[in-house]
Amino acid sequence: MAMEYALLVNSADCVGCNACEVACKQEHNLPVGPRWIRVYPDTPREVEGKLQPRYVVTHCMHCSRPSCKDACPVDAISKRGDGIVLISEELCIGCKDCIDACPLGVMQFNEEKAVVQKCDMCVARIDMGRQPACVGACPSHCIHFGSINEITAKMGKQKLTSWYK
Repeated sequence: MAMEYALLVNSADCVGCNACEVACKQEHNLPVGPRWIRVYPDTPREVEGKLQPRYVVTHCMHCSRPSCKDACPVDAISKRGDGIVLISEELCIGCKDCIDACPLGVMQFNEEKAVVQKCDMCVARIDMGRQPACVGACPSHCIHFGSINEITAKMGKQKLTSWYK
């Protein structure tokens, strides 16, 4: 089995600065509106007796079995051997079936181009041996990129599972 990449966010460490959103928009030259990674305020939580703000960060999770891919009637969505799920703008007919199929609600319709778009994990950067733009832009270092084995070894399995509670 080939190594698959993962992009995980430890939302407990997110400070809500939106640097990841800005880096993504700059990397992909996105206009006002679309955000392939989004930071949402969440309910404050008590930490060591004090209320602290919390944030939820959403992005394409590059699912192991992407329902968006299955829903696409023209096979415009593919999954690379390294796990990255991509949309071919040349093949996309703008039917939006993939948007409806996405359980995370992270796919977006580009009205100007009449195609669906989403986080591509900065595939061009990865192909050059670099990390996704959001990873380097995060001042709290809460965005982690690598193989799931690398991330698990670095962060520990318990912390990984607690991120999603």
